[in-house]
Amino acid sequence: VASNESSSSAAGSGAESAALFSKLRSFSIGSGPNSPQRVVSNLRGFLTHRLSNITPSDTGWRDSILSIPKKWLSTAESVDEFGFPDTLPKVPVPPLDETMADYIRALEPITTPAQLERTKELIKQFTAPQGLGPRLHQYLLDKRETEDNWAYYYWLNDMYMNVRIPLPINSNPGMVFPPRRFKTVHDVANFAARLLDGILGHREMLDSGELPLERAASREKNQPLCMAQYYRLLGSCRRPGVERDSQYLPSRERLSDEDRHVVVICRNQMYCVVLQASDRGKLSESEIASQILYVLSDAPCLPAKPAPVGLLTAEPRTRWAHDRELLQQDERNQRNLELIETAQVVLCLDEPLASNFNARGFTGATPTVHRAGDRDETNMAQEMIHGGGSEYNSANRWFDKTMQLIICTDGTWGLCYEHSTSEGIAVVQLLEKIYKNIEEHPAEDNGLPQHHLPPPERLEWHPSQQIQLRFGQAAKSVDKAIDDLDFYVYRYQHYGKSFIKSCQVSPDVYIQLALQLAHYKLYGHLVATYESASTRRFLHGRVDCIRAASSEALEWAKAMCQGEGANVPLESDREDEEESRKVKFSIYSKDHLRELFRCAVARQTEVMVKNILGSGIDIPLLGLREASVEVTGEMHELFTDESYKISQCFLLSTSQVACSTDSFMGYGPVTPRGYGCSYNPHPEQIVFCVSAFYSCEDTSASRYAKSLQDSLDIMRDLLQN
Repeated sequence: VASNESSSSAAGSGAESAALFSKLRSFSIGSGPNSPQRVVSNLRGFLTHRLSNITPSDTGWRDSILSIPKKWLSTAESVDEFGFPDTLPKVPVPPLDETMADYIRALEPITTPAQLERTKELIKQFTAPQGLGPRLHQYLLDKRETEDNWAYYYWLNDMYMNVRIPLPINSNPGMVFPPRRFKTVHDVANFAARLLDGILGHREMLDSGELPLERAASREKNQPLCMAQYYRLLGSCRRPGVERDSQYLPSRERLSDEDRHVVVICRNQMYCVVLQASDRGKLSESEIASQILYVLSDAPCLPAKPAPVGLLTAEPRTRWAHDRELLQQDERNQRNLELIETAQVVLCLDEPLASNFNARGFTGATPTVHRAGDRDETNMAQEMIHGGGSEYNSANRWFDKTMQLIICTDGTWGLCYEHSTSEGIAVVQLLEKIYKNIEEHPAEDNGLPQHHLPPPERLEWHPSQQIQLRFGQAAKSVDKAIDDLDFYVYRYQHYGKSFIKSCQVSPDVYIQLALQLAHYKLYGHLVATYESASTRRFLHGRVDCIRAASSEALEWAKAMCQGEGANVPLESDREDEEESRKVKFSIYSKDHLRELFRCAVARQTEVMVKNILGSGIDIPLLGLREASVEVTGEMHELFTDESYKISQCFLLSTSQVACSTDSFMGYGPVTPRGYGCSYNPHPEQIVFCVSAFYSCEDTSASRYAKSLQDSLDIMRDLLQN
């Protein structure tokens, strides 16, 4: 979920948006010898050579080579009103020595001295003039010349398509919006209709090419951002493969006779609701509501228990791929699959989860803000992430679908989204826009008029005996995974980003350091940490990884803990008032701690900026790894090295998911021994979604949240005034 790239969504004019849209219709944008991006490349190369002998100052990293376009490209063939090329630059291939130096620096705080020395020796051999490194680096440079984005499919396959574990919990995030107040089933239908009408309106805007172009709000302000992923949200779907998954992405050219439909799932029954048809045009909100009301009244009354086909989409990918092949042997099932995959979205009409999904917090934690009956925010988030299990709503899903809108009869609502087509910012912006429009323009309550439309088609499945046996196995598998998820929505309400900004620190940088301190307080060391960094300044750019576990952060965390080891007693552990009143002696002065903090901030900021400007290390390392296989037929020893494995095992997986509404998004850890932690900073509070697995005895979502509270408190004490 990448949200580090600040942007202004209203920056584009209609003509500008239309021009971008026409370019995005084809995946390839020309790169002839005189094209703007070639000019950019040549300028970068020239200036890199000229500047290579200059010793950078302490702030030299701010003047990245990638900031050159705004200053130098006024002579390019075609530039926009802000002086940037009309075509987006390609993702760069950073210099090999720079990537390796940054890689060593990233390893220092998370590996042993022996592991680090071993890796340094491998890098020395790899980067030698006659070593494999320069050859692979040139291979990537050549690939960059011939492709729109040399890294895109390397990254997509490594991050998503090649991964074989189930989507729910492990990959698909869940998002919770402020709950609604439903008095009748008509309220549910009306709200669902307004959401779907908003989705259809957004689809029409995409078709017309009127989606506003976003521009960077900082670090080369007004630089245009790639909008490609915004066009992949609706009508797309992931498809399981035996070895590698694939994506169904609809054509950007809409046929005149093409219908727009959604699939609605209620009580595990699936219905196809046509929102716009060639023979009758677009349905009104009240007409959509009448279709939803039919589903709500029909699904509970059917005599036969439906086949829980949706459960199969929660299985490991290879297993689901085999099941899908069996389903497709029946033409009627094959048509159902096509209707689901081509639907604009899937709408899931849910039943409430039991209160046993509520948070297992800690003494003194702030109470939940949103409630639906006796359900708290943690309970609501679990419904969005996985549905609650086979006895609740996990079969009321299609986890391959890019966007699943979820509405529960108790007013809880949000979505589950499949991550491979886009980052969180595109999904959040779309739904928040629709939600705000609903809030600002309340519908008039004129009852629900009767419409003489044909009822929506119910999708009937015809599973073979072999598939029917799989339903029971899938139910046990998904229930076991859900029982293992340790999830906690924690609101830190002592301060928010207003105070952080008063300290002249980026809120994202500040929170990342708090996450590092919280981990150090519990375990006495730092671990490989993933934070997504948007690379949308480049054509088809997605994300790279900001590695927050730095040597500077480690030195600061050690000092903050006064030299104590793991399992430092947390302030919130102290229940004895007398104990808490005892005088505490510090072996480090506040001035020294502040100086260490500023060093950690500077390093974290440097890594963040390098990533969003295309000079991270994870994408280049991935490219070199894949190139080694393509060029030599085997993976180089540098990528089978123990240090590389440690660096790729993200025991702390994080992301900022900034929302303009009081909403939040969460997900599970990416490794069995790790934590997941998203955060949403507000002016006076920070919302965290912390996750772990109960099967790991060393991790606890509530204890990590408790350590976070303590860390944020002592950081305030350090920096205030």
